[in-house]
Amino acid sequence: MLRARRLASAVLAASLAVGGLSACRSESSVAAYMGSAGEITEQELDKVWNEAYDSLTDQARAEAAEAEKAQRETEKKREEAGEKVIPAPTVTAERAQVPFTRTQVLQALVGHEIYGRLAAKHAVQLPADVPYAQFAAEKKLPADSTYAKLYIENYYLRGLLTQSLVSSATPTDQDMRFVYDQLTANGGVEPGQDYATWRSAQGEQNLQAVAAAARLREEVKATADELRVKLNPRYAFDLTVLGVEGEAGALDLLTADFDDRWSVPVADAS
Repeated sequence: MLRARRLASAVLAASLAVGGLSACRSESSVAAYMGSAGEITEQELDKVWNEAYDSLTDQARAEAAEAEKAQRETEKKREEAGEKVIPAPTVTAERAQVPFTRTQVLQALVGHEIYGRLAAKHAVQLPADVPYAQFAAEKKLPADSTYAKLYIENYYLRGLLTQSLVSSATPTDQDMRFVYDQLTANGGVEPGQDYATWRSAQGEQNLQAVAAAARLREEVKATADELRVKLNPRYAFDLTVLGVEGEAGALDLLTADFDDRWSVPVADAS
């Protein structure tokens, strides 16, 4: 269960370890326009997703083959011992389940561009010893996949950038209430604890984390404006600037929204 004292985990973990478009530019094959950074196409999203699917498929087949081999060896030993053996059914690989959507791929690509630009602005660099393999395993992401690399680097850059923006500033009551509501909705606040009681219990570290994340949110939105980021509404998302890890997975506490999306009547996409 989440606890308020973990609000700053996004910061600490890292230390350890857009106007509308004209109709002529609203191609359904484009997932996002990124101004001077170019565009991100649906084909690119498919490529990243398919890469993970193929990797997971190969892994599942290898595991099935190993299990099949072990099963037959066991049966052979039992037969050699004089036991009558009925061969077990052939072990087949289960269909691969990619643990992320194409929308999340776009989120990772856009986030990587924005966080990369902000990292250069604030002279922030990824540590030389980012534990890619360990982090990917913990998040149950395909090792060595493009998405895993993007996700992990975004996580670290976000935390390092938040650290660089920490000050003595006090977070707004609106942001604190939003965090409180997110935590309350996901079991991160003691039952029956009202906002005033919860707010008064927050230490300086938590308050600084929220205030710094709010500053990062404004810088993310400013960078998106500079790039004139436009999102295809079928892949709409917000970019996380403060989150915590709970038993049920990651929980966004503060996000930067992208309001500039072109109007195209398209179906939802995963």
